[in-house]
Amino acid sequence: MDKSLIWAMAAAFVVIGPLVGIGVRRVIDRLAAKPWARSRSANRMVLGLARDLAVPVAALAGLALGLALPTGLPISPELISKILTAALMLVITFAVSRLAADLITSVVKRITGVSGSVSLFATITRVTVFILGLLITLDGAGVRISPLLGALGIGALAIALALEGTLANLISGIHILASRTVQPGDYVQLDTGEHGWVSDVNWRTTTIRDIPGNYVIVPNSKFADAILTNFHYPAQDMAVTVEVSTGYDSDLDFVEKVTLDVAQQVMASLDVGFTEVEPKVRFHTFGDSGIQFRVVLRTREYADQYLLVSEFIKALHRRYRTEGIAIPYPMRVLRAEGAPIANLV
Repeated sequence: MDKSLIWAMAAAFVVIGPLVGIGVRRVIDRLAAKPWARSRSANRMVLGLARDLAVPVAALAGLALGLALPTGLPISPELISKILTAALMLVITFAVSRLAADLITSVVKRITGVSGSVSLFATITRVTVFILGLLITLDGAGVRISPLLGALGIGALAIALALEGTLANLISGIHILASRTVQPGDYVQLDTGEHGWVSDVNWRTTTIRDIPGNYVIVPNSKFADAILTNFHYPAQDMAVTVEVSTGYDSDLDFVEKVTLDVAQQVMASLDVGFTEVEPKVRFHTFGDSGIQFRVVLRTREYADQYLLVSEFIKALHRRYRTEGIAIPYPMRVLRAEGAPIANLV
């Protein structure tokens, strides 16, 4: 056979291989858009694995067919076979590592019941699978991995000593997610004052998004050791107290009735109110200028309390003025030696 024809056929195989892979990937993308594929995570993962493998496997197949022709290249067939096998193993390792990470992420989300990111488990899974695949590839290529494993063990010990803080953050991140006391999406407050929604827990840090929308980055070791309040555990709804006072001349039963009526109306009119629980009024102190009491409302989550309290105070102030209920000003009585009592308002 003519030498130029052989080279043309080899080049054609090398070019056609990736094109076939691109065509297969487009077919997989169309299948992935079907309702039956989107309805189950297993279908999406299998199609994702096939999509990742389509182009590189087809390209390697075309390259193998091209190199199988008698082109006269000064490379032994055994070396070509080892190189192609190693490349195929690396491609499969990369695709399987992504599949394993997606699988672990899906399982963790299903167990925890949250939709937040769990990138820590995904990263650990991806790195572990890739390292195992790389070792298998080296062993298949004829490289003795026993001395390599010994060297890696000694190197790992040195790295562990050098990266003590980083490893502490990694272990703390695993502990945070495994303990399930805090999950992505929970609203938390640390004893150092930081508070917000847990956005992500990765291999080094925990990200908290506060109410203004800023991100607070906390090292996992500090987050795990902090005294923490989780406002979403065991439930998201929470009690909110508002301190109020009324004059000594007020009818307390009437004040309680009017206050509860206003609280119920406000909680029912706002989406943030938790109407399944009745508000409460509790008198607790004979103050300097009036009788003090607290109103206990309930809101659906921590961030909604600000709107609920604001609307309640405005509505209560209007209703007290309409009903003639006094909200006393601060008052103090001073007695001087040999002088009459003076009331200072």
